[in-house]
Amino acid sequence: MPKIVSSSIVSASKDDDDASSRMNVYFCLCGEFLMILDIAIDRLPRRPVDGAYVLNTKKRTYKLNSVFSKTVVVRRRQANTDNDERPSNLAATDPTAVAAGSDGAHERPSQQTRFERQHRHVCPKCGLLVAYDQKGSFLYVVDGALVAK
Repeated sequence: MPKIVSSSIVSASKDDDDASSRMNVYFCLCGEFLMILDIAIDRLPRRPVDGAYVLNTKKRTYKLNSVFSKTVVVRRRQANTDNDERPSNLAATDPTAVAAGSDGAHERPSQQTRFERQHRHVCPKCGLLVAYDQKGSFLYVVDGALVAK
């Protein structure tokens, strides 16, 4: 009888308890799987305009399971920082602050209107808005659209 020689290689990854090396799985409110992300979503920076999580797609590892919905142009109002007409007791970062004038009438700080184009991503099961991008290297995840299980 001929002699049979076989070899096998077993590869096992080392058990790593480091939280940054684990992938985080997120679901829609309806229960549909939507995103895998290499960092906890609450550790991402927030966008001050609408509170969305900012995901840098060139620096982060992620997989988004969504359906492209439509492109929408959104009008945003931002405070004009060129001429600050607010009283000193109002926060300079609050564009919705209302100041009382000397006669008691309320005034709104001067604001600029800006437009942004959003390419929206929705849940494939229920159609909930999950994220949007602006054809750049950032994906904006809507606050409250994803849950971790």
